[in-house]
Amino acid sequence: MTTLLVAISGGHLTQLKMLSGRIVDDDVVWLTNDTAQSRSLLDGERVYHVPTRPPRDYAGVLRDTHVASRILRDHDIHAVISTGAQIALSALLPASPRRIPFTYIESATRVTGISTTGKIMERVPWVRRFVQYPHAVNDRWAYALSVFDGFRAEDAPAADSEICRVVVTVGGNGDFGFRRLVDAAAAAIPSDADVLWQIGSTDPTGLLFETVKSVPSADLADALVAADVVIGHAGTGTALAALQAGKIPILSPRSVEHGEHVDAHQRDLADFLAERGLAIVCDPEELSRETLELARRHRAVRSTDLAAVTL
Repeated sequence: MTTLLVAISGGHLTQLKMLSGRIVDDDVVWLTNDTAQSRSLLDGERVYHVPTRPPRDYAGVLRDTHVASRILRDHDIHAVISTGAQIALSALLPASPRRIPFTYIESATRVTGISTTGKIMERVPWVRRFVQYPHAVNDRWAYALSVFDGFRAEDAPAADSEICRVVVTVGGNGDFGFRRLVDAAAAAIPSDADVLWQIGSTDPTGLLFETVKSVPSADLADALVAADVVIGHAGTGTALAALQAGKIPILSPRSVEHGEHVDAHQRDLADFLAERGLAIVCDPEELSRETLELARRHRAVRSTDLAAVTL
């Protein structure tokens, strides 16, 4: 038997990859977007790709059902699990008439509310729905596990040198730039530091340094491990990648007022992580050399004995 794992590239895919080892013990097939991240993260896996689409592109959702239908037809799929976002609907539509069990795990980004896709899933009675925070459980959502399980912050060994390596990442995918953070980081980082600038859809016009839109997951992971400091938007994928690399990141939530996202869910995630010491949170205008030094004095560690979970 085979499980179909479905998620858009970025933080949703990072989460499902992290959770899959705890929730699936049989063969898997993946459905995701074709990006540098997905090709790197799922190297060696069976993967079907669909185009990267803008948020709430429901015409695109319908077009992508053809790929999902082909997967269900060509493989012995006995269950579908998704962490969203709208690509989950592309898999739900052909899975439902086939009576294939469907599980939707809400993104860990959604600390205090439910996503648009999640609200649609609430209207589908045969979908099993899970949130990643115990406080969010209600009559429509259960809790079983979270991508943040096992992480904790510790004091890092004292540094004996200046800040030499920095990663700045505002996400490698998506349709929204975050020039405020890029400009603020450029002002705060020592001028002689070696910096990886992964700026996604941010407009690079006028920047006096080399940037990339996206780098493969393996390359980003290596850069994060080597970095003295990690600066990023408050996206789930960015936070998780930094924590997995042993870093306590500096996170700046995107702003709806500045046209940097469709809602304020990044602020909720940033506050949750800050309360647990797993991130240093500041708006771009507050970023300073002192903020970088504060982040450098801490590191993230994670338990290695997390239990398997039956959904």
